[in-house]
Amino acid sequence: MFANNTKMSAVKPKILIVDDNRSNIALVEALLRGVDTELVSVTTGLEAIRETQRQEFALVLMDISMPGMDGFETVEGIRHNQENQLLNVIYMTAYDDEVNLQIRGMRTGAVDFISKPINRELFVGKVNIFLNLYRQRKSLEQEISKRILMEEELIRAREQAEEAARAKQQFLSVMSHEIRTPLNAIINTTHFLLEGDPRKDQMNDLGTLRFSADSLVQLVNQILEYSKIDAGKIEFESADFELRQVVKWICQSLEPEAALKGLRLESHIGEGIPVVIKGDCQRVSQILMNLVGNAIKFTEKGKVSLSIEVIQDMADSVELAFRVVDTGIGIPHDQQEKIFESFTQGSAKITHEYGGTGLGLAITRMLVERQGGHLEVKSRPGHGSTFSFALPFVKSRKRHLRSLKPVNKDFRSLKGLKVLVAEDNVINQKIVLKILNKWDAYPDIAENGKVALQKIRKNHYNLVLMDLHMPEMSGYAATVAVRKLKGDYYRDLPIIAVTATAFAEDRNKFASFGMNGYIIKPFTPPELYSKITHFVK
Repeated sequence: MFANNTKMSAVKPKILIVDDNRSNIALVEALLRGVDTELVSVTTGLEAIRETQRQEFALVLMDISMPGMDGFETVEGIRHNQENQLLNVIYMTAYDDEVNLQIRGMRTGAVDFISKPINRELFVGKVNIFLNLYRQRKSLEQEISKRILMEEELIRAREQAEEAARAKQQFLSVMSHEIRTPLNAIINTTHFLLEGDPRKDQMNDLGTLRFSADSLVQLVNQILEYSKIDAGKIEFESADFELRQVVKWICQSLEPEAALKGLRLESHIGEGIPVVIKGDCQRVSQILMNLVGNAIKFTEKGKVSLSIEVIQDMADSVELAFRVVDTGIGIPHDQQEKIFESFTQGSAKITHEYGGTGLGLAITRMLVERQGGHLEVKSRPGHGSTFSFALPFVKSRKRHLRSLKPVNKDFRSLKGLKVLVAEDNVINQKIVLKILNKWDAYPDIAENGKVALQKIRKNHYNLVLMDLHMPEMSGYAATVAVRKLKGDYYRDLPIIAVTATAFAEDRNKFASFGMNGYIIKPFTPPELYSKITHFVK
């Protein structure tokens, strides 16, 4: 096989002249003087075969009549080498019976014939044609080689990127688990202490503790959310929701924070906005919560207002304009694009005074853009800011939705309910036991999946809270083993995955392992109660 020459275009193509008569060779060389090529000559067929095996030629000028091995046999020998299947061969002959010779020559793969005596213009013209064809073929081969190399590099780069993405997701998943698990204990312990009629000075300390824990949860959620959106793994739903209800919930949630700073929190829903629209209610809520919450954070006096107006009203859809206006500190013009960058805020001073990760606006803009909108800001230092964007929504056929029932904070007794808590973390064991005992349930503990499987075989439980990451046997493996046991009890036993993962693609696979549902750490007693009563009537 010939060496791969990546600089082929800069190397002269070679012509092999095969003729047993040295005078004929000299004549051909003289005729080709001035042609941009390198000439190699041999006098026998065997030499020709050896030369074509040793180096690459653009063209062979082959005499037919030679002693020992004629031109046809020589070409057949040359063609035995796979590398020479496309080698151009021109036969040179002085025979009169040209038709029969041409037929035989074509069978060996010849591309043309030159009759002796040779006409210089015709000869040089034909040689140049085949040299140009060779150059074009080599250029195409080089381009194909380059593209193959590029494709291989792209494949390697993609594999490396996918591996990096898997490593990143694994790291974030582990980080999420390791942080959320102790946070679950902190939040629920704080909850118990707040229920225990603490003194006023203790209330302040517990409030600070709860606020700090909630801030940590928010930080973890923001980092994971940003990672998920940045990786393109976020999907948007299209479901019926009432925009006015969303605005009402947001204002009710943020009103205490605004009131604490003496701010007015206002909202305005323009005329013509349908009561029920189709879209991703959760993402719209997240966007507005981020923008309104941010406005309150950076406003010390005055007001924060949220307004929604119709831009375009069509038969089946409506485009809405959202504006959040505040009377806060404002943003210098040269910082207005910077605030949308990840892990970035307007200045170090703002980060020091107001805190935060610098992810809220980055996530918000990404969520808006993924839905076909664009988040803009207009601001002047000391005169407040206006954040605005527009999004399209599909009109719903429904005029109203059923109102949601308020969460019942007075838990009914779960007396008689036998619950197996499979959890390796001792602190979380105590937390869940304390919660279940308050509801008069009968909890039992398994410190890993292997013990959980043994206890499920020996005892009768109404429900299992199955932590996923445990030593000896994971919650996944334990659930699969339970479902393989014979009997309706093992098939129908409600198993709730207790997880700290934040990735939807992880949560979607729970059902494939035989789990009925999941609850995410850190969870509150109302969330746990709601989950249990959903599966156990």
